[in-house]
Amino acid sequence: MMGRARVQRRSTRRQFITRAGTLAASLAAGAAVWPNFNRRAEGAPSLKGTGEVVVYDGGGAWGHAVEEAYFKPFQQATGIKVVPNVEQAPAAKIKAGILAGVPGYDVTDITGGDLQQFIDGNLLLPIDYSYWDPADVAAFKPVPTNKYHVCALFFSLVIAYDPKKFGSSPPKTWADFWDTKKFPGQRSLGPGDWASGSGTWEVALMADGVPPNHLYPLDLDRALRALTRLKPSIAKFWQSGAEGPQLLNDGEVSMTTAWNGRVSDLRAQGGNIADTWNQGLLQWDSWAVPKGAKNVENAMKFIAFASQPGPQAKFAELIAYGPPNSRAYQSLSKERIAVLPTAPAIRELQVVQNYTWWNSKAPNGKTYCENVVGLWQKWVTGTK
Repeated sequence: MMGRARVQRRSTRRQFITRAGTLAASLAAGAAVWPNFNRRAEGAPSLKGTGEVVVYDGGGAWGHAVEEAYFKPFQQATGIKVVPNVEQAPAAKIKAGILAGVPGYDVTDITGGDLQQFIDGNLLLPIDYSYWDPADVAAFKPVPTNKYHVCALFFSLVIAYDPKKFGSSPPKTWADFWDTKKFPGQRSLGPGDWASGSGTWEVALMADGVPPNHLYPLDLDRALRALTRLKPSIAKFWQSGAEGPQLLNDGEVSMTTAWNGRVSDLRAQGGNIADTWNQGLLQWDSWAVPKGAKNVENAMKFIAFASQPGPQAKFAELIAYGPPNSRAYQSLSKERIAVLPTAPAIRELQVVQNYTWWNSKAPNGKTYCENVVGLWQKWVTGTK
């Protein structure tokens, strides 16, 4: 989710898809002038302030995009210094920091599949919407604003591959990804203990023949059996959004899972990488403020700013991720909209990740997001 030498890093399903139709209707054509970054709701408190705010920074192409679209303009508009934190920590580590009273961020980024465990654990502070324009609150579609979090971006986990090796007959499905005879070479996948975040469980099941529209509930044991078959060809489980594409570009693997924005940015910089939208996994992350954050007021101001249509449109221009504020599409060209994962023609090729299932409770009372951490660790280490 790379550029230059910055090639570093990253409701129910039916309800999501239904709401996605609303989003499609909002994809307005034509470019427009960026909305005023200083605009705020009439009568709402000013976003200006002092001090600092520690914000998650995805690094690489994503980090460059948040820096240019959010961090720098926010500092200029408000006088509040943004301190980036580039640690891409799994949910368990973020939770541990909050429980210890020392969260690593004032504003963190949490994948949609992990959010409910933070809410259930009373680990997040309510979002202060008094800093928002009410029109922006209403414009968040298909994922509406929430008491404890705000959707930050839409992105897709896709198959990325070496076009020099497979240019005439490229892989098109996850079954192809698993087929090391027809498509030889080493592979890289995200770590399964990221639960929904890495998409590894879903892609393993699709590779094993489960139809995309029948993925959920996930058969986790079947997914592990599929992963076991591929394990001898897995060079590494990447640990950041940039690592998989970098392994591919360096020739260490011939295929990897990767987020679409990372792939498109590396390719734009001349990288040796191609991808396919087919069977991509459409995902989303949210901004949230952990309990124990040191700069709560500044955190709320930052989220309000980053949720405005102007900064969101600029972010989507810098990296090919879809903005959750539907008003941002008014400032994007038809050409740019057409390459975002939320574009109708692209979205229909993909699977919408079912965060409701991931957040639901397993028979042991824990969420599936929590349960797969232990399953993964046992599988990776070969213990029982």
